[in-house]
Amino acid sequence: MTRPDLLPPAITVRKSAKSTAPGYVFLAPKTASLLQAPGTLQSGPMIVDNEGEPVWFLPRGTGALNYATAFQEQTYRGLPVLTWWEGAPIPTGFGVGYWVVMDQSYKEIARITAGKGYAGADLHDMQITPDNTALLTIAQPKLHRVEGIPRLVMDYVIQEVDVESGKVLHEWDSLEHVPVSESYLSPSPLLPYDYLHLNSVSLDADGNLLVSGRNTHTVYKVDRQNGKILWRLGGKKSDFTFGQGASFSWQHDVSRESDGTLSIFDNTSADAAETGGGVPSDTVSRAIFLSVDTASKTADLVRSYTSPDGLLSTSQGSTQLLPNGNVFVGWGAHGYYTEYAHSGDVLMNSSFEDPVVNSYRAFRFPWRGRPTDSPAVAGRTSSDGMTVYASWNGATDVVSWRVLAGDSPQHLSVVEEVDKDAFETSIALPDRTPYVAVQALDGGGQVIGTSKAAPVL
Repeated sequence: MTRPDLLPPAITVRKSAKSTAPGYVFLAPKTASLLQAPGTLQSGPMIVDNEGEPVWFLPRGTGALNYATAFQEQTYRGLPVLTWWEGAPIPTGFGVGYWVVMDQSYKEIARITAGKGYAGADLHDMQITPDNTALLTIAQPKLHRVEGIPRLVMDYVIQEVDVESGKVLHEWDSLEHVPVSESYLSPSPLLPYDYLHLNSVSLDADGNLLVSGRNTHTVYKVDRQNGKILWRLGGKKSDFTFGQGASFSWQHDVSRESDGTLSIFDNTSADAAETGGGVPSDTVSRAIFLSVDTASKTADLVRSYTSPDGLLSTSQGSTQLLPNGNVFVGWGAHGYYTEYAHSGDVLMNSSFEDPVVNSYRAFRFPWRGRPTDSPAVAGRTSSDGMTVYASWNGATDVVSWRVLAGDSPQHLSVVEEVDKDAFETSIALPDRTPYVAVQALDGGGQVIGTSKAAPVL
């Protein structure tokens, strides 16, 4: 009623408990279907609450032709910001676009893209560092010799870019450091050989880089200054031996957690998977935490979390250790997300209602949104009075709504006050008036936003 321009995909909450961590769920819904009818699904960054109700949504496209990925909260210049990639995805699993940085008022404050003449940034990852720089990935085909024969190979580049100026400070080229022979992917004669498929980059505790190569089944520790590979975890040239259940394959979203463990979304456990690239049908994906000992060169499984629905995610996915010890997992291609207690108990399990919708990653973050626009209001007459609808896209401080009604926009008076109960709150009133407006109230009863007056239809 109030925002017919917003068509976020619906979410089904399969299980919800009161012991979930504070904050909201961050998603970037999209569909892999090129046949999705315009107007039936909008893609874009979306924040929802524990009930799956939208808190904020920004449409960026429809279908699979244009969408957003890797939506999350980060810190820039000491303040919380929203970041996501948007642009044109390529069917082979990468994209050409840019990264958006938005402040708490939902104002774009930066747009980050690749430097040195590259067409654009890839969709997989961008991390803002404490130095106010951005680590981003680039994917482009490049002529390279494979077993002595020239052929097109996907070359992955990591750039560290100053967010404000766009200046490239460091650059790392995968083909200069990772040989094509490390790949487990069989090449296709019709496509550039995606031998590495770099899908995450992050800072390790010592300031160097952790890089995930999906198609080499390897996590690379890379010197941030000179690009030298310091060690390999997994794959054909692993520097580590693995304890029971610790090996992984086709992985995503690698990062060092605050407890010292390495978190990985393990798309298919290498203990069960075929090494040649096949994915057995009886395996499931996992979120895993590894203890990696660089002295003894061993990696051991600390704990793992599998989907309560037995999902095998052949692409995408994310793992997040929350401040209270809970674990939040996005199941990638399946469009599910789950929160676990540290013990493994399922606290929340949700999914998009439409099975063609998914989100590359899913996270939980605290967020306080303070939009600069006004609340939205609509009024509709009914047989026994009228119903007023109120919403304010992105406003997280609204606790209740005050309804004003009257004979003209200039002559409105307070007629009702109700608690906010959804993205759009509906208020039934016994009397009809030609015009209505609403005021948004915070927890202290203070007015934090007032809508324009709207005619009752």
